[in-house]
Amino acid sequence: MPYLDDYGTEHIGRSITHPNPLFDYLTTFVPRKLKTLFVYCEYLYYNSPQIFAALNKFAVYPITDLIYETDNPTLKAKYRRLFDETLKLKGILVRTGIDRHVYGNSFTSIYFPFRRFLKCTKCGSMVNIKHARYNFRIRNKKLRFTMTCDKCGPTRAEVHDEKLRLAKGIRIIRWDPKQIEIETNPITDESVYYYQMPSDIQSRVRSADKHLLATMPLAFLEAVAQKKLFKFGPGKIYHMKADAPAGIDNRWGFPALASTLKQFFHCAVLKKANEAISLEHIVPFRVLHPAQSTAQADPTVSISLSNWTNEMKLNLKAWRRDPLHMMFAPIPVGVTQVGGQGRALMVTGEITEAENNIIAAMGIPREFLYGGLSATGSGVTLRMLENQLLNYTNEQVEQAQWISDKCGSFMGWSRIKLDLEPFKLVDDVQQKMMLLQANQQTGGQLFSNTSMAQLFGRNLENERDQRMQETLDEQRFQIDLDRKMKELQSNLAETARAQANQPPAPQYDPQQMLVQAQELAMQLLQGPPELKQSQLHQLQTEDIVMFSLVSFVMKQMNQSASAEAKAAAGGAGGGPM
Repeated sequence: MPYLDDYGTEHIGRSITHPNPLFDYLTTFVPRKLKTLFVYCEYLYYNSPQIFAALNKFAVYPITDLIYETDNPTLKAKYRRLFDETLKLKGILVRTGIDRHVYGNSFTSIYFPFRRFLKCTKCGSMVNIKHARYNFRIRNKKLRFTMTCDKCGPTRAEVHDEKLRLAKGIRIIRWDPKQIEIETNPITDESVYYYQMPSDIQSRVRSADKHLLATMPLAFLEAVAQKKLFKFGPGKIYHMKADAPAGIDNRWGFPALASTLKQFFHCAVLKKANEAISLEHIVPFRVLHPAQSTAQADPTVSISLSNWTNEMKLNLKAWRRDPLHMMFAPIPVGVTQVGGQGRALMVTGEITEAENNIIAAMGIPREFLYGGLSATGSGVTLRMLENQLLNYTNEQVEQAQWISDKCGSFMGWSRIKLDLEPFKLVDDVQQKMMLLQANQQTGGQLFSNTSMAQLFGRNLENERDQRMQETLDEQRFQIDLDRKMKELQSNLAETARAQANQPPAPQYDPQQMLVQAQELAMQLLQGPPELKQSQLHQLQTEDIVMFSLVSFVMKQMNQSASAEAKAAAGGAGGGPM
């Protein structure tokens, strides 16, 4: 009776009648366990140029600048300093994105700083563990600390940890998926996460590594002592996973690179064949020999082959020293070439096709990887790629919000909403111009100001705040200018009286002098630059008061013109209001 083996192959006795077409040689290399698949995915990431470039672009390209949505400028500055300067959250999002694309899973948690003390069990005094004299060992699966107390001498000690609300001590931890274990209730979709401590970390703890004992959270030390997996508390780890069919273990995300495994193996076989061909057939082996001029004339009969060989060696050496060397031979010389046909044997075309299959298996347009992807062609492909990246971006926004909530709660800050700048793969300039023209033709009634600002990636509230601040700054500048002008007029009048040593001149009209000074300043600024100095020098000799006033007015005009130019440049960079 025929029977089927584990691979679906039909057997009759010991013979195979219908080999399974889905089972080939490369299938034997495909891993059977998920953790082994993670190792293979790591190998693919670092050994396939196409996979490395594609996953890096997918992880980096959609991550834009962070948006802090809060009306409290002080709170916004705190979060911005934490995420932009201390944690560099954008880089963390990129790295967790690489984890998600390579493994299909990304595990992230947050380390909050603390200070560890050893507490004397007799007198209760506490000493910073970094400055304490202590010994450590594990006994009966429990942590045992003994210290030398300044009051009590050698005694047992207890561990006491004190939280440090220090933003610069916060760290984002990315966990190796190969060390993670998950227990899931498929009915409620609730999961419990465990971490298998690496053997080198366990060895360092058991050998009383001072650095680990001072900085590692106590729960990890206890897990090492009890030889158990470390259990993460509820909400203490963030799991971002790739989509997978319902029939696959829903505890884990399934890496997309699994579909490229056999293609990568096939490409590796082809490259190995090219390597063998290159080593054997690229460089030809040449043989020099006496050549027969006719069928009856055999030169080997009439000459000494040993002398001929020596002469050929000497002439070859002379030719290598002098490429213009010419040899004289009494008989023809023949050259027979063995090998050298490697170019014809190469399987370069098959390798290119296998690499294209790898790119197709990842669902990435070839132009996205090699360049040349434009907004004018392949609209459907661009839209599908954009939706794919937008879904990934939404996952990253959720992770960033989780990190923000945890850090804000630890620091005692109010919660804010965190977001990324809107991401668009297709930036159609022509479409934007059409929308702008349509809105202008209707007198700005077709679209709202908010929609027009979002069209250019601008936040309308931020733009309004900037405009209001610029208006207030301009008003403050004008007020300061008027005040300083009045002070200058008063000072100039007093200076003129003191120089003339005369009583106050009632005929001085400050307002008239200011008008006259402004007119002269305008004329000087608009006139040729080469005449400006001579006219000012002449004015200085004739009327020192007017000279000082004109110089001051010219300076204020230059400053005002510079401020207006900066304001105009800032307004031109913003979106439409």
